[in-house]
Amino acid sequence: MKNLLTVLVIFLTYGCSSTANNSQFTGDLSTSSTDPQYGYIESKPVELGGFMRGTKYEGAHFEYFSSLLGPQGQKVKVERLGSCCEFEDASLPLGGGLLDRYELTYEGQKKPAVIYVNLYRFEQPKAPQGFTLL
Repeated sequence: MKNLLTVLVIFLTYGCSSTANNSQFTGDLSTSSTDPQYGYIESKPVELGGFMRGTKYEGAHFEYFSSLLGPQGQKVKVERLGSCCEFEDASLPLGGGLLDRYELTYEGQKKPAVIYVNLYRFEQPKAPQGFTLL
């Protein structure tokens, strides 16, 4: 029994350490966007894709928000405010979609930030100005 337990522990340790990193966020994401409007206006949303089940970037918005930090590395609280802002896009199955709005807050922030997110299209995301990414 002791040998079986030892083999199981070694197997689990090796299996976990060799698991590939499936992160969609690669490259240098420690800086914010150079565009001061990025994420803050409807016409320049953060494109996180993956809304439609089975797409390549399904779940990217969870990863993005968990990687988002305040300017001095503060933990960011994220609250979904709801959908808004209908847009047309002939490349999508339904011919368009809705953006989502999220409120971002962190300790020491003077005023909450509201950003727009497109969950239908994906483009390597950056942090809106005033925020950073891990």
